[in-house]
Amino acid sequence: MSKFKCGLEIHVYIDVSKTNQKLFCCCEVNSKAKPNTNICPVCTAQPGSKPALPNKEAVEKVIKTALMFGCKINKELVWQRKHYSWPDLPTGYQKTMSGSYAVPVGEKGSFLGIGITEVHLEEDPARWDPVSGSVDYNRSGYSLIEIVTDPDFRDVEKVREWLKALIKTLTYVKAVNKNMGVKCDVNVSIPPKYGRTEIKNVNSFKSIVRAIEYEISRQQKEVSKGKRIEQQTRAWDDKEGTTKFMRSKEQALDYRFIPDPDLPIVEIKTSFLSEIKKSLPESPDIKAKKITKQGVSKDTAEILAGDLHVINFLDKHKSLDVVWLSNWLRKELLRVLNLEGKDFEEINFKEKNLLELITLWKNKDISPEIGRSLLEELAKKDFSPKQKVEKENLQSIKGESELETFAQQAIKEGKKAVEDYKKGSEKALNSLVGLVMKKTKGKASPSKVKEILKILLK
Repeated sequence: MSKFKCGLEIHVYIDVSKTNQKLFCCCEVNSKAKPNTNICPVCTAQPGSKPALPNKEAVEKVIKTALMFGCKINKELVWQRKHYSWPDLPTGYQKTMSGSYAVPVGEKGSFLGIGITEVHLEEDPARWDPVSGSVDYNRSGYSLIEIVTDPDFRDVEKVREWLKALIKTLTYVKAVNKNMGVKCDVNVSIPPKYGRTEIKNVNSFKSIVRAIEYEISRQQKEVSKGKRIEQQTRAWDDKEGTTKFMRSKEQALDYRFIPDPDLPIVEIKTSFLSEIKKSLPESPDIKAKKITKQGVSKDTAEILAGDLHVINFLDKHKSLDVVWLSNWLRKELLRVLNLEGKDFEEINFKEKNLLELITLWKNKDISPEIGRSLLEELAKKDFSPKQKVEKENLQSIKGESELETFAQQAIKEGKKAVEDYKKGSEKALNSLVGLVMKKTKGKASPSKVKEILKILLK
């Protein structure tokens, strides 16, 4: 993948489970409700209707989010009217804390190596179906957090993993409702002149990666023809896997931002801010820096810190050897979680049983092959690994004489592999190791087997 710059504008729904109300009215937040059943004059913009004061829970959650990124919190927040004409916007403008005369809730933060430009609060428009022309106003007025990143992404795959970590973290502190989805505007540009293209409303991690890859390729083709990349807004077509021109890129003036006369300035008191800070865990960035100082690689530290449940488990059991356990969690546990399609907190095993398995593995009482098998089984059904190992005689074969016997048998049966190894083929040696592992039913240490085979084949 060639050089590129990428920044994201991420829209996530706020977890307002305490009040379960929209941002400026008392209508229920229910993503599964029948169309147009949770509406009122305010969220449908009936003549004469006025917004209520903003949902305090939503304000608290957006501040939580900004603090998790280490942002500077602004104390006076002005609501703006962002004007545009679209069927999903009943008022003809969106109430937002972004714009020409506003200051964001938080600014100048970072999350796992990516700069955060700003974090602000705004209302969601309705849901419009361009095919049927119908509009569902249930969603109109839902509380949204918009997170704007710096153009710091240089690796497409990192975008996906970073976003997953972001949502996990914000779900952990109960700031966002991950079940309601994510909407993302993706800004992509390539050298030498970096003409920025914005791709609107990409709605899944997979589609975000595909959209970036396509847009980089499209811009490269344009540049190779001697064309200049103009700033523009494009739409993502998920079925075709392409971006399509919508309009020239808007400037702030195009939205005719004005302070909203119906809504007062939101003042963030120091006492309110202090109260929220006390309720927050350490941010992923701080946790990653701490374990990096203990010898864990920066890459591994950032991956583990992207899941606060996992990093907290590491923190709790660091007496086991932080570097070893960090590498094990990244290589083994995260592999199984991805295999199961679950997060750490969604797995039903007891912590003591996971610790039993980790201890058996670290002490080499079981082979890595047996360990992986037990871990995959544990992710599906809880049990005591220690008891299972004892009951089924799954302990590692540690005696060298016993391993030598199996190795000699493998040498006799694998004459072709022996010949190839003596001619310099490392793959042939691995074939012999595999034969020994099969004979020992995975209970031997592959590295020890390889060591013994090398001695026997001298």
